[in-house]
Amino acid sequence: DVQSFCPDHAQYKYVIVSSNSIVFGVAFGMSCIAFRLDARMKPRALASGAEDYPDFGADWVVFTFFRDDWPAVDTTFWARKAYVFARETRNA
Repeated sequence: DVQSFCPDHAQYKYVIVSSNSIVFGVAFGMSCIAFRLDARMKPRALASGAEDYPDFGADWVVFTFFRDDWPAVDTTFWARKAYVFARETRNA
């Protein structure tokens, strides 16, 4: 039940993932992934090294990979939290 969209597979400028027509993740550039998180998880993400990403909306954070001053990002964990939020939002 997850859809992905990439406008140019040859260049991979960005990839969007959604569920039930709600976008919950965007990978862009060479080292960034943004997730849409609920009010409970967003502060945890910020404490874990994410940054606010208001360009996408108030619910969004962005993780930057390959930082030498921070542990590796647990992308599976954050992707699942964003997915659950998208599913709950659609069903609310």
